[in-house]
Amino acid sequence: MNYSQNDYAKNYRTFFLGNILVSIGILIVTTGGSWDISNHLLNRPETFFAPPHFVLYSGVMVALSGATLVMLKRSVEQIKSENRISINLVQIGIALLLGAGPFDFLWHSSFGLDGLLSPPHLVLICGMTFSSIGSFLSITKNSTLFVRNSYLVKNVLTVLSIIPVWLSVTGLFFSFSLPFSQTDYFDFNPNPVFGAVFATVTFPFLISMMLYLAYLVNDRKFGFISTTGATLIIINMMTSIIPNPWLHLTIPFYLFTIVPIVLCDLMLKLSKNKMCSYFASGIFGMLGYFIYYPLITHIYNKIDTNQIVSASMTSKIYFEMVLSVYPLIVIPCIVMGLVGGWVCHRITRSIKRQETSSQLS
Repeated sequence: MNYSQNDYAKNYRTFFLGNILVSIGILIVTTGGSWDISNHLLNRPETFFAPPHFVLYSGVMVALSGATLVMLKRSVEQIKSENRISINLVQIGIALLLGAGPFDFLWHSSFGLDGLLSPPHLVLICGMTFSSIGSFLSITKNSTLFVRNSYLVKNVLTVLSIIPVWLSVTGLFFSFSLPFSQTDYFDFNPNPVFGAVFATVTFPFLISMMLYLAYLVNDRKFGFISTTGATLIIINMMTSIIPNPWLHLTIPFYLFTIVPIVLCDLMLKLSKNKMCSYFASGIFGMLGYFIYYPLITHIYNKIDTNQIVSASMTSKIYFEMVLSVYPLIVIPCIVMGLVGGWVCHRITRSIKRQETSSQLS
């Protein structure tokens, strides 16, 4: 089928909008999932029709509507050839999300309360991860076609494309480190030592990689690291801290985590020296213990004092472990922050090389 230049522009706009809706949907899904974990910790009665589940599956419907637009434009050869990987990732991810709903309903009906690492949750998280990565790739690749010099719009698109990836992968990492997967029927809890080591290695890596991604895809401009980091912290505060009234006094402490992120962003603006990049990566890695408060308390408590982490005791145990656990993990966190920054540099450089070669051809 032959398309005019006008038709191509319209098709690309629809395709671009579809990917934005997929990202927004996954953002809603991850927010609902985080709220669901908080409800579990507060021992609030739950069924499949609990409010967090409503939010979660509303997000699935938004993502599905976006994926429908993406699939409608999949038949356009130019769009398909230039976005093959991202389209396939969105397709696989949405299929997993759609399958997770009935699977989760059957699991609740058969076994009641489910654990974090239950099979339906794992299917859901994998679907979120694939979908969010696919939409991120498309939004990043095609944003220059629709966004000129609007700093605000670029910030919004950066947040909408990166935060869903960050939250989805965070959920995957938490599944293999948090001791929340034991129920009356199954015990999928990870070994406590494995969980602590896994969290120490993966979370600093992820933080550094995501913040550097926001920096590099926007041509190393100031503000994108700060906006992305602050958004993640505010979402976590809204879904993991505010639902627990015993944690409200720690909100100022948690919000202070934004300060080193902004300072690193400012430092990278003032100097493009490689040493500054390494320093910022290390700082990002060091923040793992703080950004993932309060949930990370449950991971390290298992290998420290192994107390019962009730809702009212979470902050007390967390701050006690700052002195006993953090000195032991700070060096590995810095190292993994450096690795995360390095991997991000390599990936973005490779993507840009491929885009340049495709434009030349």
